[in-house]
Amino acid sequence: MVNRFLALMAAVAFSAIASSAQAFDHPGHMVTANIAFAEIERARPDLIEKMGLLFLAHPQTAPFWVAAGEAKGTERVRRMFLEGARWADDNKFRPDDRLTWHSARWAVVAKDAPPEAKAAVEARGGKPAGQAIEALELNFGTVANPESSPAERALALGWVLHIMGDIHQPMHVSDLFSEDFPTGNGAGSMSYVMDPVTQTPITLHILWDSNNLRTPSLEEVDRATQAYMKKHPRSSFPELEKHPLSEPEFFKKWALESHQVAKDWAFDLKTLPDPNKDQPAEKLVEGMVKFILYGISPVKEAPELPAGYWEKLQATTERRLTLAGYRIADLLLSAADQIEAQRKFVGY
Repeated sequence: MVNRFLALMAAVAFSAIASSAQAFDHPGHMVTANIAFAEIERARPDLIEKMGLLFLAHPQTAPFWVAAGEAKGTERVRRMFLEGARWADDNKFRPDDRLTWHSARWAVVAKDAPPEAKAAVEARGGKPAGQAIEALELNFGTVANPESSPAERALALGWVLHIMGDIHQPMHVSDLFSEDFPTGNGAGSMSYVMDPVTQTPITLHILWDSNNLRTPSLEEVDRATQAYMKKHPRSSFPELEKHPLSEPEFFKKWALESHQVAKDWAFDLKTLPDPNKDQPAEKLVEGMVKFILYGISPVKEAPELPAGYWEKLQATTERRLTLAGYRIADLLLSAADQIEAQRKFVGY
């Protein structure tokens, strides 16, 4: 079962590369990073050049050179910063990919879940599947450690940018266990609904990932960034009043905010289970790859979203994306303070 689920999640993660309904993984992650960059530039413009030099120390510099293009100065660094947020998805299936770092999935148990499903959830002891929280702790610690090498810090920075976006998305921190899904619905990846944008079947996971951000162009990213920051200024988030490091287990707390959305209402709709969900992993992955690469869905029809669901999803993802951007900025400014307290940025 573990190998089967990991294979499924690999297929889901692959959507970050190939799906036309790109995700919190591309345009969404880029918007979150863009918000963070604007906050850092406003608060500490002296850090911009240092971050630009840091990305050039990344173990895989090619994507950052490509993202920067012909841009110069601050704009060049901004483009590399945005690439840093999506790099973990652009890097899928390479030897240094870390599939389990993209999620921390706590169970949501439906009333109709069979006894064996409830027993399996109980056996977890309240722990999530996936190591996103541990990965954030590790990588943020590396970013803030003055003894980290530039390459170590650059790699860790990309993971912090990316995983912070992931944990603010309810489907990255939740699995539904029910009569239809006694072993879990694969973070929404086995549940099909009709996409209100394309009027074709789409997995619930990708619907939440893509929301209304489906074009990873800089123009669209900038448009969304400006709109979100205007609609959701920092002052509208009481969550930001405290120092980001002031509470214990703050990464877990932030992920559980997203999980609460899934628990409260994100799974409260009718979906069509993937017809291959009980087949061997190879069959399941084959079907998902066809869906991702060619738009060939394993289902031809799927339930429509309930009234108000799409609008509520949009409002929720806008707010979660924006909050993630502010929190990333606060984390990185805190890391800079920690390093500068010891009078150096190692390797800058």
